[in-house]
Amino acid sequence: MKYKEMLDKVYEKIKKGEIKDRINIIKPEISSSGNKTIISNFEQFCNSIRRDKKQVAKFLYRELATSGSIDGRKLILQTRSPILEDKIQKYLKNFVYCHECGKPDTILQKEGRFYILKCEACGARRTIKL
Repeated sequence: MKYKEMLDKVYEKIKKGEIKDRINIIKPEISSSGNKTIISNFEQFCNSIRRDKKQVAKFLYRELATSGSIDGRKLILQTRSPILEDKIQKYLKNFVYCHECGKPDTILQKEGRFYILKCEACGARRTIKL
């Protein structure tokens, strides 16, 4: 069997149109109340990106230079921040999306003293500083 024939056979077996991202990232629902900013679906958002909500909250506290608390399924930040969405996008870019293929199919693993961002789509690995 020649290469062209084998390639044609492989293409026949591939089901077109069924390739999707395995992860569907939920958009955070952000609202302001007085001097507080609330992400009402914070737990769902963290579950959709497969990250620990305490870790995501800690990142946001540090980036926004504020304090806050996790109240059940929502995150309450002690600030009115118009740049909250930018900081969430920064988190996704640095800690969720693969730096090689750009897909969100990643997991964050602790190996020794380091965290490794491992892509389940392409197999890439990258050391991350939290």
